[in-house]
Amino acid sequence: MSSPQLQSHPFFNPSKTNPNLIFSKAPLFLPYFSTPIRNYNPKPNALSSSLQEFPPNALRRKTNPQCTVGFSLGVDLGSSRTGLALSKGFSVRPLTVLKLRGQKLELQLLDMAEREEVDEFIIGIPKSWDGKETPQSNKVRSIAGRLAVRAAER
Repeated sequence: MSSPQLQSHPFFNPSKTNPNLIFSKAPLFLPYFSTPIRNYNPKPNALSSSLQEFPPNALRRKTNPQCTVGFSLGVDLGSSRTGLALSKGFSVRPLTVLKLRGQKLELQLLDMAEREEVDEFIIGIPKSWDGKETPQSNKVRSIAGRLAVRAAER
């Protein structure tokens, strides 16, 4: 009838009146998880000191309300489009959607960061519904790495 995996799902509720209806309510989120690249920690001890030295703007603002922090540029890299949003740690303002790829995209992101006086990039890492990384995750990490190198050169 149904797999044990489905039965353990938090929204699973087989209806006796309608056997085709198995979910009691819709999930509040889509199965796309976004993790800031700055907080990604492949080696638990390797980045812990640098994250404490350079926390994201939102965390600095949360721990010290008097702290004046700059802007964060949120980047959602897709295969054909890239979404951008600007935040100061407490509210988000959508900027634009770019249809560029490769080197042109990286240069446009850096130009926009200078124009908006951005302190940091927050780049979303796509994950599958079970939390594992996807082939797109590797592409995003590659672009994020190249963007970090270019930003350090400026």
